[in-house]
Amino acid sequence: MARPRSRSRTRARKRRKKDEEVPSHGELRDSQRPHFRWKTGQVLGGRYRVKGHLGDGTFGRVLAAKDRETGVRVAVKVIKAAEHLRELAEEEAQVLREIEALAPAKLLGRSALRVRLLDSFLEQENHFCMVFEELGVSLRDFLKRNGRGVFLADAQEMARQLLQGLAELHHIGFIHTDLKCRNVMLRHGGHYVAPHPRETGESMRPHDCSICLIDFGGCVHRDGACGTAGTRQFRSPELVLGLPWDEKVDVWAAGCIIYMLYFGRRAFSVHENMEHLAMMERLTESRLPLWMVQKALAPEDEEEEAALDLEALQQRLGSPPATLRLPEAAATRAEAVRPLSQQVLLRHGSFLQLLQGSRWTPLAAWRPQRR
Repeated sequence: MARPRSRSRTRARKRRKKDEEVPSHGELRDSQRPHFRWKTGQVLGGRYRVKGHLGDGTFGRVLAAKDRETGVRVAVKVIKAAEHLRELAEEEAQVLREIEALAPAKLLGRSALRVRLLDSFLEQENHFCMVFEELGVSLRDFLKRNGRGVFLADAQEMARQLLQGLAELHHIGFIHTDLKCRNVMLRHGGHYVAPHPRETGESMRPHDCSICLIDFGGCVHRDGACGTAGTRQFRSPELVLGLPWDEKVDVWAAGCIIYMLYFGRRAFSVHENMEHLAMMERLTESRLPLWMVQKALAPEDEEEEAALDLEALQQRLGSPPATLRLPEAAATRAEAVRPLSQQVLLRHGSFLQLLQGSRWTPLAAWRPQRR
């Protein structure tokens, strides 16, 4: 099942963080580059007639379109005109095709839990385009509009699909690396309103809880896992500490998403790594394992060393171990984090067990092997 690491894929993943770095003199950040200019009725790739605008991201914009050959509505992601962004998009299309080819045959008879790439082409010589099936709304946008968490039954159904989709992806050797609510879509955007069972007021409930994983731009084969991955608030302990990682980073991120489904807010609103570790300890009511501290203090690859207070980590090895040292503002934010056991309602014990971890299926376990 394994395949050799793609050197071009590894280089592309490292360039994905380009926008976070200080650009060279006169060079634009990716977020500053202009988006593709479009108009209603415009035909892309000689086949897809533009119907409207769905949204913009750092690397490109998504347009609603209709396939003139099939009459089916699609979403066309148009990448900004930059060589390195085109390469990233081409790599994403390649990975999606590889995943489709490697997917177990028994799974092809039903709706996939990942977005389907229908077509790709180059528009106006420098805008790489990817054509996807039309989807509904992201979990991020749904929760933002809802203003609170969803019904427990809905959260459980979405969690089941999310974990099943990850299991399928990991089975064929791939790691998503950038799971977050923005990258999980409801297949259908319709909803109705009902009284919220945990809070005062009403809540939106999807007519259909079917979800779909999107944005495979950072997806790698497990043999190519290296460097920093993911969005800060969804990073696992090993990523925060700069340790080697594998597909279990996706499972931690899934736990963060499931938390958001229930509460309607992030588990960790963090600004830097030491603060993140302190919040993890508060939420899980457990200490950062000493073996992880020891590995972080002696990184295998100095180029991948994380931004950590090494002196504060070193004190963790003392007897008794010291509390993680943080700036005053960060310490206040970390202290404000309540343990999971105090946040989840008592009648939802099985949901707490899923988030907090049981003997067999912990999502929020420090040790990757236990996730």
